[in-house]
Amino acid sequence: MWGDRGVDGVSLREIRLAAGQRNSSALQFHFGGRDGLLLALAQRHIPQMAVLHERLYAGLIAAGRQDDLPGLIEVMVRPSADYLRRGPSERAWIKISAQQAARPDMDYDDLAEHSPAVLRHVGALIHQQLSRTMDSDVAVERLVSVIAACNHLCADRARYEDAPRSAGLRPALPFERWRANLLEMVVGAITAPPLGSDPL
Repeated sequence: MWGDRGVDGVSLREIRLAAGQRNSSALQFHFGGRDGLLLALAQRHIPQMAVLHERLYAGLIAAGRQDDLPGLIEVMVRPSADYLRRGPSERAWIKISAQQAARPDMDYDDLAEHSPAVLRHVGALIHQQLSRTMDSDVAVERLVSVIAACNHLCADRARYEDAPRSAGLRPALPFERWRANLLEMVVGAITAPPLGSDPL
């Protein structure tokens, strides 16, 4: 329900009724409210996604490509694409997390704190490489903006996967081609030379 209508678009009462729970205070008792329920979802899904990040990073190191910028970017963005293929619960999480990360009141320090350690490490490595060719603050802005856009593209794909085939949606690439194209777009956007200023 949150994936389809947004966290603010669904009441706790609706969630309780959809879960078949008659006790009106059951959700508050078990989760403490909306924030507690969101935290429980994060604790369920973030560790599973962390495994995907860790596997990709371990493969990059094993191949001697730990300094390969496109490879590092793939470690950062591919798990969201792969995760949405696991099932409806995982697709819902991709949609929810993209919505929550885009909130204007989102605290990015808090978001980083809840990110897997491997993701923070890889993000720092990418930032370090980008800072060789652009101002550090521009590198941060570019990385944050492009990853946010990538999250929304993954959420859009999750909505496509969930939609009935009769819904009249625009044709989409087969998943593997879509994922490869997504990675190419993200690498291109992150590594594009800065305009209007000389590289450092």
